[in-house]
Amino acid sequence: MLLGGARSLKAAVVGSCGFAFVLGACAIANTPQQDLAYARWAKCNSTSATLERVDLDGRITFRYTAPGDREQIVQCFAEASRTGQPLPEPVGFRPVGGQ
Repeated sequence: MLLGGARSLKAAVVGSCGFAFVLGACAIANTPQQDLAYARWAKCNSTSATLERVDLDGRITFRYTAPGDREQIVQCFAEASRTGQPLPEPVGFRPVGGQ
């Protein structure tokens, strides 16, 4: 009887671990909006801008050093949204301690 109980416990533990692994793998995958945002970032970023994050809805948050860079990036994203699938407006920040 004890042997059967040990097998049941082992099966429950293995099953739980497998379920947790599957849930973890789902959390790692990008949403379609994130994939689109990363593709647009690759096209629209400048050398002085840094990607901070891409939210699940595709909103891009980035840091920039020159004000003209921010405007150029935002304009590029606006153009891409007019001709393709729209994404939320990107958010650009100056670096901490920036001018």
